[in-house]
Order: sequence, then C-alpha cells, then structure tokens
Amino acid sequence: MNNQTSELIRALRLLLIMGLVLIHFGSFPGSSLNPFQGVVNPEYFASASINSFFLYFFLSSVPILSIISGYLFSYKGEPDYKNAFKKRILTLVLPSIAWTTIWLMFAFSLYSLGHNGTESAYYDSVFNNFSILKLLNGIIGVTDSPFAFQFWFIHDLVLSIMLTPILFPLIKRAPFLILGLFIVWAIEWEVPIFFNLKVLTFFCVGIFLGQRSWVPPTPNTLTNASIFIYIALVLGRIYTPYFCDGLMPFETIYELILRSTGTIAILNIVINIREKTPRIFAWLSHNSSLSFFIFATHFPIIVLCKQALHTTNQFTGNFGEISLWIISPVLTVSFIFVAAKILNKILPSLYKFLNGQRSI
Repeated sequence: MNNQTSELIRALRLLLIMGLVLIHFGSFPGSSLNPFQGVVNPEYFASASINSFFLYFFLSSVPILSIISGYLFSYKGEPDYKNAFKKRILTLVLPSIAWTTIWLMFAFSLYSLGHNGTESAYYDSVFNNFSILKLLNGIIGVTDSPFAFQFWFIHDLVLSIMLTPILFPLIKRAPFLILGLFIVWAIEWEVPIFFNLKVLTFFCVGIFLGQRSWVPPTPNTLTNASIFIYIALVLGRIYTPYFCDGLMPFETIYELILRSTGTIAILNIVINIREKTPRIFAWLSHNSSLSFFIFATHFPIIVLCKQALHTTNQFTGNFGEISLWIISPVLTVSFIFVAAKILNKILPSLYKFLNGQRSI
C-alpha cells in the first residue's frame, strides 16, 4: 500500500467515526419522530430534515469501515492467520470488551439511581430479571447488541475476521460469491450469529479489493457524479415516507442501493477534500489515531450531552433544535479529544490499551 492510500484510509476512518456521532444523536428531546423514519409529519421541518439527512448520509460508514478492514487484512497477500488473530485480540477484542463492560456498569449506575424513562436509561430492562444471558448481551452481544450498541459492528467484524481462512481463498478463486451475499441481504435472510449481513458483505468486498491491490482513482466526472446521485438517494429516502403513510417502499433494496452508492460517493468526497482542501485532509489523517477512542466513547455521551443541553430550555423551535443538533456533537467530540489527551498523558499504557494499541 502506498503512502497516499494509507493517508486516505486514515482520513476516511476519522470522518466516518465522527459521522457515527451524528447518527447516534437520535431523536430530538420531546419528539416522537425517529430520524430513521424520515421526515414524516415533523413538528419542525428544517431540523427534522437535517437530522434525518445526515443520519442516512453517514449510514454508509459501516460499509466503508468494513471495506477498509477487509482491505487491510488482504492487501499484503494471504495473512498468517494465527498472528493476525492475535493482533486483532489486542487491537479489537480486548479493548472492546473493556469498553462495553465500562458502559454496562455505567448503565447499571443509572438504573440504581432510578433514572428511569430517559433515553440514557432505555436499557433498564437489562437489569430487570437479570440473568447470565443479559450480562453476556450487555458486554459482548449474544442474542442482542451490547448496551453501547455501536459495538454490534465490532461483534460482526470479529466474526468476519474469524472466517477469513475460508473467505480469503473463496474470494480469490470465485469472487462472484460476494454477489450472493448482496442477494441474501436483499431477500432479508437473517444469518445466524451475525446481527447484520452488511459488515460481512462489505468486509468481503474489501478482501476482494485488497487481493487485487486496488488503488483509489483520481476524481473524475463519473466518480464525482456518484456524490450527487447519493445526495438524491438520501433525499428520496427521508422524504418518500411522507407520501407513503410513513413507510418506505422496497426499503431493503433501497437501503442496499443507498449504502453501496454511498461507499463510492463518500470515498470521492474525501479524495476531493485531499485535492482541494489539503489542510482539512491532513488534520483528518493526523488525528485518525483517535478514531477507535471516539467510536468507543461517543455513545452514550452524545445522548447525555443532548439531554443536558435540552434541560436549559434554550433549544426550542426550528433554530433551537438545529443548534442543539450542531452543538451536542461538537461538545461530545471535543470532550472526547480532551479526555483522550489527558488520559494519554497521565496513564499512557491504559490509554493505549483502551484505544486498541494506538497512541496519540
């Protein structure tokens, strides 16, 4: 992999992880409208549109991060699986279990304090009739996602990595099998042990690209067109339900097309950032080592930040909700940046462990 591709991957990672923060902003306090529904009879049209648009825009984060993981696993050729698995245990599995345990304990503290009925305690049911299964779900996810539900992605990614001794030779000899995964996704067949087929599907795409030493192209008219097509698809997704009684026709197929187009579009957006605003690109690439730390900590912090700001009663109406949507993620990411740097300075070995063996 050349240095240019390496920098592109680092910049993509940080941008997409910050995009996840916007996704997990969730509904506006006091609103019954879930941004995943689209803009369906909103109380405030502008704020609902912005929230839902960026949620769907960054839904391609998981596919692209999965492609990156598959690409990095395969671009040097068939890996030494034993060493590769050992490395992922240190960089992925153990820090993830540490974080999900921390957040489960945090959830239990809220439950113990009686913070019921709030978004920050929506997992109260975990501690009612508590069982070993609920404990395992809360930490690693067996039949349900962990309390810090962003870790469902890590769960499926680890399973995908474990399958690489089978996947690598299959994709090398019969790459058309990847199409089968897209078909299984399209027909909504639930695969046992995986929460979602998206990670495995795009992880295999990444293996395919890595095996062929694929290099991202220079932006051109065709690739840049994908950006406008993607924006049109996102707008179609958030506004169509308004005219269809709150439902999205052919939702699964539409999502497949949306996320697939988004992988191309967002890649080209970041390449354009590199070409036209190199300082922003350099900042993203330079700070990419914080990506895992942001991923691990942004939820439920983003929800707590949103709720705390809402209690001030200063964020009402269209303008107020838009301000809340902007300020909450900015404060969340800023807090995480500062916390990471402080922890790295005071307890660098602990920070390195919690950040997947990455230092600042």
